[in-house]
Amino acid sequence: MSKKDKINIVVVLPFLSGEGGTETVVSEWISHFNRSSAFNMTFLLPQGSMKPNWYPSFKSVRVFRFAQLFKNVRSVRNIFGALWLAIKVLTTSADEVVCLSTKLIFEVSFLKKMFRKKFKIISWIHFSLQHGQDINLSDLKKADFHLAISSGIQQQMRDIDISESRISIIGNPIPKGDHIIPNFSTKKTRFIYSGRIFVDGQKNLRELVSGLSELNAYTQEWKLDVFGDGPDMETFQKLLIHKGIFDQVVLHGWVKQPFNQLSSADCLVLTSKYEGFGMVLGEAIARGIPVISSDCPTGPADIVSDENGYLYPPGDVYLLRKRLIAMVNKEKDFDHKRLPETVSKFYPNSYFKRLEQSLFDFSQ
Repeated sequence: MSKKDKINIVVVLPFLSGEGGTETVVSEWISHFNRSSAFNMTFLLPQGSMKPNWYPSFKSVRVFRFAQLFKNVRSVRNIFGALWLAIKVLTTSADEVVCLSTKLIFEVSFLKKMFRKKFKIISWIHFSLQHGQDINLSDLKKADFHLAISSGIQQQMRDIDISESRISIIGNPIPKGDHIIPNFSTKKTRFIYSGRIFVDGQKNLRELVSGLSELNAYTQEWKLDVFGDGPDMETFQKLLIHKGIFDQVVLHGWVKQPFNQLSSADCLVLTSKYEGFGMVLGEAIARGIPVISSDCPTGPADIVSDENGYLYPPGDVYLLRKRLIAMVNKEKDFDHKRLPETVSKFYPNSYFKRLEQSLFDFSQ
């Protein structure tokens, strides 16, 4: 880092639920940069959040609470949030403005021209560009630089002719586990799922149920712990009953820190159609749990290796079944104590070094 004055950065957040992986990462940023000697970072929530107070209560976090009063009226929330953001951009002396959605990139780009500001606009998108909601690729190109949370997103940016020199792959910060979770001590194999309950949407739980149903034809010596909730919970339960595996599944509902509820586990399974990064994979491996994941766009290929788990092609239930059987039969000897080192490049110290260098380079 240069010894120049602090780099002033504004991070503009879209309306968030307050429970997702994006919020987890943003909270890490807020806590880290609150202690920074090189960056002065402010976080703006122009429309507030569906669930407030998921973020640390530092002065660097500024929430337009009036707009949040209309959290269930999107049109009103949008109007008031846009006006508040315009005032913030007018009065800012930022060197960089980081935007977490293409809509915000469009708004900030317009305001930058209107108010003749000199700051750089940086995109920080948390979803696959081909699958994320409300992603406008034309607006994405209005950003000067891009923080890519996976190599898959970097490739998607290349595919729309964004220069590689304008993209920096940073990944996401995965906290080190405070303890290693050992394998299940009985002859049964304990599988874990943690995430939102979408049967045919992003999380693709129909594929997980199909794979486990196929596994049942080989062995019934397994159980699945499900941590999460979502709009498809009733459909998911009916599907488990229809496939004859309901009694082998434990539904825990939404749990704030699911890994703290586990005394043992053999494997975490993710059958997503797409991801941005796949944080839950890294969180499991950091605690010594091997994983099986679809090799979906984007993220899992950056995290999962021969040392810590298996990938399979999305939609290939036959190969998913083979991976499940491999875990049951312990075809690979995954050392739970050594697995955390396989994701060490995503631990906060390494992650924030990469991020800070990228932000510094963008400012030049």
